[in-house]
Amino acid sequence: MHHLDPHPLWQHLPAERRTLGSQLALKYRRGLAWINRRRQRIGIAVGLYLLIWLVPLLFNQVLITSFALLPLVLVPPVGGLVYWLVWQEFHG
Repeated sequence: MHHLDPHPLWQHLPAERRTLGSQLALKYRRGLAWINRRRQRIGIAVGLYLLIWLVPLLFNQVLITSFALLPLVLVPPVGGLVYWLVWQEFHG
């Protein structure tokens, strides 16, 4: 198998279908599938949120930035507390 093959079955395609365009289309579909995974979408959303709310730091607005970052810090523990309280209600 050639080390530049974009897919393990690439070598079994007829030569007329192994074009640069089909290779680029395969890479594009793979990249799109990777981005559409739930973990990547969450990471991209959190990353964009952080980038947008770090802009006030450029203007020395530390208080605004700290308030904007509070949801990232508080949502997971509050969500865990809610989950635990609901679980206690039905299983306790």
